[in-house]
Amino acid sequence: MDIVSLTPKKYKEWDDFCLTSDDAWSSHNFLWQDYVLNYRPAASPKLMSFMVFKNNQIIAACPLILETHQGLKEFSFGNDYGLTPVFANFLTVKERHDVEKLVFAHIDQLAQDNNVCRSRFRLSVLSRSFIEAECPRFNYLARFGYLDTSINTQLIDLRKSISELKSDLRHGHSYDIDRAGKILQAEIFDKDNITQKIFDEYVKLHQKAAGRITRPRATFDIMYKAIKKEDAFLVGAKKAKKFIGFSYFSGFKNNADYSSSCNDPDEANIPISHFIQWNAIQWMKKKGFLFYEIGWQYFSNTLYDFPTEKEINISNFKRGFGGFTVPLFRGEKYYDKEYFLEVQKERVNKLADILKNKNGKISK
Repeated sequence: MDIVSLTPKKYKEWDDFCLTSDDAWSSHNFLWQDYVLNYRPAASPKLMSFMVFKNNQIIAACPLILETHQGLKEFSFGNDYGLTPVFANFLTVKERHDVEKLVFAHIDQLAQDNNVCRSRFRLSVLSRSFIEAECPRFNYLARFGYLDTSINTQLIDLRKSISELKSDLRHGHSYDIDRAGKILQAEIFDKDNITQKIFDEYVKLHQKAAGRITRPRATFDIMYKAIKKEDAFLVGAKKAKKFIGFSYFSGFKNNADYSSSCNDPDEANIPISHFIQWNAIQWMKKKGFLFYEIGWQYFSNTLYDFPTEKEINISNFKRGFGGFTVPLFRGEKYYDKEYFLEVQKERVNKLADILKNKNGKISK
């Protein structure tokens, strides 16, 4: 088996392999790695993705980006979890285990060569190998020395009828959707009707909602390319003749996920997000999508995750559209003892302070 670095000459071969591998999701494609490479220039991101070949055929692909945060090097995606490697469908169980060992050993070697302190990965719940599995999946990262930092995420089964999907809505959501429907019109843009002019309206509203330019223009250009490539779509909410809200979704292999949204702060009294989500669900159902990941779920603080009250409220909002909760398997591996102790000490102290503030004292 040969390990080959991902270079521009290999981009198409990489994407073709991801299209065939049941482990791959849209974010495995090079276009989304390019997004991360442009997302935080201050992190000095460097592409270190690689493939494994056997008999001149790709049998594995590992997206990997080296970033620097606060002077420390990590394998991460925008200071977050990167996606796990993907493997050829034809591998036997034993062959796959052997290739997995090779891939993660190479990650460890790259970490050593580049003074990396930590690497972080997460599995995609929308990959066919996860969502269509006959038996429950597990966090296989633990086999390679990764600490389990899993959370949860919410999926909606779009194979249900529209009436069933509507009955799954929280009562308050149904009311808000009907209320917004009397004021707003939905427009959905995919590869067939998206224009640069429409997309620029989304970018402009994104900046207005944030009150600033949040990231480089190049990342938005990549998002536009994804729509033209049929890997994403945009849903807009229009009041009269003016867009007052947008949401961006990724779509790949008959599944979809919710990426981001922006609403006009001058129209805060209108439930724009409720309206957009429901129209997106109906459109995805019509287009034959099978599952929709509406978003990660936060319920409370854990030893490795400290959601804000806003994040917990957003999670609750997403569950109002129905669906079911599944594990979002994640893991992190440390290569530096001092950094490990520093991170864990900070997390323990933070959770202890939260418990003290919540209960008045820490239970013994």
